[in-house]
Amino acid sequence: MSAIQIELTGKEWNIVKEVWDKVQREIAHLTTLSREQRLAWFREHQYPRPIGFEREIGGTVYTVNAHFSEGAETADGKVNRILNQNITL
Repeated sequence: MSAIQIELTGKEWNIVKEVWDKVQREIAHLTTLSREQRLAWFREHQYPRPIGFEREIGGTVYTVNAHFSEGAETADGKVNRILNQNITL
């Protein structure tokens, strides 16, 4: 087995510890649930809102949201279509 080592700042370590503690609390909670309750919990907690994020650049806050459609073109298909349109042999 390979191992990697990374160096973290104090702030980065606090973030890792906070996430790890939350994961441990969720695991402890899930172990108290029945199989059906766990499945319901996972269904309820999958993508509770559209995937998105906000970034501030130069004093302006930009909001990016992702919305998916079952009938939409796939990312692979779109890339291939664009490449095929723009490549001339």
